[in-house]
Amino acid sequence: MRRSTIIGAVLVGGLALAGCTPSEAPSDQPPAPGTPPPATAQAHAGQHGQGEHGQASGEHTATDREFAQQLLANAQQVLELAQLAGSKAQSAEVKALATQLQQSAQEQVATLTSWLGSAAGQQSGSAPEDDGDDADASGPLSAQQVQQLQQLSGTQFDQQWKQAMLTLQQNAGQLARTEQEEGSAQQMRQLAEELVANEQATLARLNALR
Repeated sequence: MRRSTIIGAVLVGGLALAGCTPSEAPSDQPPAPGTPPPATAQAHAGQHGQGEHGQASGEHTATDREFAQQLLANAQQVLELAQLAGSKAQSAEVKALATQLQQSAQEQVATLTSWLGSAAGQQSGSAPEDDGDDADASGPLSAQQVQQLQQLSGTQFDQQWKQAMLTLQQNAGQLARTEQEEGSAQQMRQLAEELVANEQATLARLNALR
């Protein structure tokens, strides 16, 4: 009787041990070839392929580059007209506004030149046929329009300068809205948002000039 009790206890203990299979315990052995890594390892590896904001580092498209090139050309014309106003404008209001627009354009030129320089060494997210040519863009004002403005002074200059600057500001707004709709680069989209946010106030000040 005692012997059968002992045997039964041994059998029960053996079954209990059998329930703990080696596969359930953690192992220090590397996985067999072809075995997929754990989900946590896959997630960790995926984080290294992205920037700190969750976007691929340097991600941009041909739309972003086109926006930067055209806005750079636009800002350079703003600088040229603002400098002309310093010597040719008669109105104090024109000169004051020209100074503010010049400061803003200088910041844009610095930002856009830096971004285009860094983007030139990175692969875009566009299809190769969409990348196009990276030739320098031209501003909305023709060389002839700028030359005509250079020959004016006084009130005539003030009126023509106002119209030319309105053209530049409206062009910048159109470029910015296209970038908001189609662009991918975070820095360029932020610049576009700033332009759209300030567009109406700038146009109002220009239209108020007499």
